[in-house]
Amino acid sequence: MSVNSMTGFGTARGQLSDRFAVGVVVRAVNNRHLDIQVRLSFREELPEVEAAVRQEVERVAKRGRIVVQVDFRRLEAPHSRVLVDRGGLEDLMAQLDGLDVTPGDLLAVPGLVNIAAESAVLNDDELVTLRKIVAEAAQAFARMRSEEGARLAEQIGVDLDEIGVFLGWFEPQMDVFRRRVFDRLQTRIGELLEGRGIDEERLVHEAALLADKADVSEEVVRLKTHLESFSRRMGESGPIGRALDLLCQEIHRELNTLGTKCRELGIADRVVDAKGAVERIREQVQNLE
Repeated sequence: MSVNSMTGFGTARGQLSDRFAVGVVVRAVNNRHLDIQVRLSFREELPEVEAAVRQEVERVAKRGRIVVQVDFRRLEAPHSRVLVDRGGLEDLMAQLDGLDVTPGDLLAVPGLVNIAAESAVLNDDELVTLRKIVAEAAQAFARMRSEEGARLAEQIGVDLDEIGVFLGWFEPQMDVFRRRVFDRLQTRIGELLEGRGIDEERLVHEAALLADKADVSEEVVRLKTHLESFSRRMGESGPIGRALDLLCQEIHRELNTLGTKCRELGIADRVVDAKGAVERIREQVQNLE
């Protein structure tokens, strides 16, 4: 069975250049859709970096709320430039000529002297290397998802077999159940009309109506079809969790109807057990991608 869990975790580290090293952490929880959030340690907004990180993660995930934390570490002190408004400085000096003014007073004037820090924008080579490191973390994340998916699939298979056992027990006895319904109706009518005679034609008509209401052959056919579809989809690749969740609802609905129609025939406990297996399957399915 080739299925993936929506939860997972992966990390990778590496050096981008002489300027930066980076650590990447990818983690995810369940979500109906794919929601990737990229968090960078830089204060600057770097949309091209966020886009590159998101693209690498999208290669391995189709569903889930995924947070990618990218922490950059400078390997050398950033180079800064001092920018002086020369025109403004000369104008200010001319106005302050003859006054006792210190260089510190001049530096305190807003906008006269500015310090421009080195930009955190990555060059092309650094961006290519970052993609490789993010891809490494994403692959580790994908492996963990696959391993967890295999464990979920194993448990789902056990519960699916339990429903199959119930169906295998119930289906051969359908004719017996129908006969029991008819016999019970005949007994009741006989008791009600004791001493008055029984209208055989009316008895047959009423028994036919009751037997029709108790007929679960269509439910059994649909139940078998849903189980076969479920098993087939479990063997498919790609995001299948939502489809399996819908199938669980359909299987549960058929079991409900079957239990309602046959509640007097001594199968209530078995139906409850089968429905319990469906609920367990659905809990597991909601963790699948």
